[in-house]
Amino acid sequence: KQWYQRRVRANEETAKTFVDELSRCEREHLLAALQNEHSNGNGAGSITRKLLALEASYAGIPFIGFGFLDNTIMLCAGEYIDLKLGATLGLSTLAAAAMGNLISDVAGIGTAGTVEKSVKSFLGRSSVLTAVQRESAIAHRWVFLGRCIGICIGCILGMWPLFLLKNEEEEEVAQDQPV
Repeated sequence: KQWYQRRVRANEETAKTFVDELSRCEREHLLAALQNEHSNGNGAGSITRKLLALEASYAGIPFIGFGFLDNTIMLCAGEYIDLKLGATLGLSTLAAAAMGNLISDVAGIGTAGTVEKSVKSFLGRSSVLTAVQRESAIAHRWVFLGRCIGICIGCILGMWPLFLLKNEEEEEVAQDQPV
């Protein structure tokens, strides 16, 4: 009760008003979080492997979106720059790829919030651990692992434009063959 008064300077009436404004689903999540805090003794306690894996999954899912968008935009922009501007400006393929990466990174900054909000609204939450548990070293390692796996999956999925791009050797072979 001291923490609540110190942080919010609220009374029972404002707490009731806060709860009344929550949806049914939000109330259920709040109740589960409060029960979890109470049962673990201030949020600390042992963290099961299942909870850690779930936390890693929640942390990794947005990174699938980031990796997908990053690679998709980078490949499309890099290919366009290579084909349209490369010869005109005398850019190498690698320079065109670097410019595509620049465009992709800037787009990533703009889409980061949207991806996170979409994932959070789809999942309904962004964490299964208490605040104290999230600060533990083991939780940080699992979250890092989840993000790494997520970005790898996203980057692999984001390579789909490569299936649409014709490579120069294929084009030369196609041009050499009679129609």
